[in-house]
Amino acid sequence: MAERHEMTLTWTGDLETAHRLVELARPHSCEIKPNEEHDSVILTVVVVDQDLQQLRDTVDALLVSFDTVESED
Repeated sequence: MAERHEMTLTWTGDLETAHRLVELARPHSCEIKPNEEHDSVILTVVVVDQDLQQLRDTVDALLVSFDTVESED
């Protein structure tokens, strides 16, 4: 039986920033689920991999990408 590792990140904020985060997340082979509520967006980003080290590498790269957006604000 193959291993399966999963990481879920939830982010809440404005629509403009959500669009920027979605664009940054796309190249990282993850599932992105946006949900709009009132004046904000909730993004759920799910990363799945069979290799734990690859999952860590993907999550690290994703968080570094997200940090560039957060640092600009």
